[in-house]
Amino acid sequence: MKRLCLDEITPHKGHGPYYLIISAPELGLVLEVLQDRKKASLEAWFAARGPAWCAQVAECCADMWDAYHAAARAALPNARLVVDRFHLAQNLSFALSQARRAIQKAAPPEVKAALKGARWLLVKNRENLTAEEGQKLEAMLALSPELKTCYDLKEDLRAWFNTDTDRATAATGLTAWLERAQASGLQAWRTFVKTVQNWQDSLLNYFDGRHSNGFAEGVNLKIKLLNRRAFGYRNFNSFRLHILVAFGP
Repeated sequence: MKRLCLDEITPHKGHGPYYLIISAPELGLVLEVLQDRKKASLEAWFAARGPAWCAQVAECCADMWDAYHAAARAALPNARLVVDRFHLAQNLSFALSQARRAIQKAAPPEVKAALKGARWLLVKNRENLTAEEGQKLEAMLALSPELKTCYDLKEDLRAWFNTDTDRATAATGLTAWLERAQASGLQAWRTFVKTVQNWQDSLLNYFDGRHSNGFAEGVNLKIKLLNRRAFGYRNFNSFRLHILVAFGP
């Protein structure tokens, strides 16, 4: 067992409970479903696997939930801990949306009107925009230099993740991006910048193997379909067993 993915799922969109899905992407399997995402629950699961099993894990990928990383750090002595890039992208889109709202609130009426309902144009990847959407985006950004700075920061961080480079070069690029984000002076970016700084080492670990929670996200989507077909489950044990039958060994 060389790689683990840790990712939570909730049967009810928008609120808990949150269940932890532990998967092994190399094997294409869900190993376990835990009833919560608490550190103690994950620690107990690792302990049940035993030291020899834990020592085989070379990489553990998760989102930025402290409990996952703390438990993995303590139990997996040889594992490289990686922050999932797609979860960071969600935080990035949220920061961009917050910046857009702040800019829109302070803008003159004509700019406010142009920015209204523009969120999806901003968060959508540039290469996925239609020609018409691209023109509309450029016209909107021309009205607000601040918003253009925010959008460029978003796209530049995406490009940073997609660059085929080593960890040391990636570290230099991330430092430069952080300096630009801080220099923007926008409040909405401060929280996101702090998040990146706090998780910098685990983000850079991505460049050692370029692994993500892509497999776990795919499994979660199928689990949601499983839950929908069953019109929900009355208790956790039934939900867990159906998941393990569908995605287990």
